[in-house]
Amino acid sequence: MSSLAYSLCLSLAIVVSVLGCSPSPASHASNAPSDRQVSFSLPSDDGNLVTVPLSNVTTVVDAWAPSCKPCREKLPALYARKGDIEAHGGKLALVAVLADAETTEDARAALNSWGVKAPFLIDRGDVLRREAGVNDLPATLVIDSRQHVRWVAPLNASASDVVAAANAH
Repeated sequence: MSSLAYSLCLSLAIVVSVLGCSPSPASHASNAPSDRQVSFSLPSDDGNLVTVPLSNVTTVVDAWAPSCKPCREKLPALYARKGDIEAHGGKLALVAVLADAETTEDARAALNSWGVKAPFLIDRGDVLRREAGVNDLPATLVIDSRQHVRWVAPLNASASDVVAAANAH
């Protein structure tokens, strides 16, 4: 590899690591294995336990944190396309991955400040990291009705990319 190519790769790696968000010290890489079978339960913001994937349908899981700057742009754009996901029988599940000092109210306030008034699930115990391989935020997964991870959104994925992936399953 030439020194220019090496420098470009190193620069890209630094940019990607700076742009990602890590809600907890355990966070590192963000690739969940494709076709991995997952099922987990998390409390909702109103205290009910919810199992993902939702109701045996394709479920788009969007993981975010109140302090995640890239989440501020990606989550509202995806939430605006919720109807497109639901029109094909899918569901969108927002999951707040909270650090030790963050509260449910912090998560709700962040969503409200981003213009999103929606219910969400709460991950305080690294459930997404253990069960689905999610380590960095924002992270978006498409899980099919048989509980298999069918698509992991790359860092540069748009809301349209997510909708297309969800509607393909």
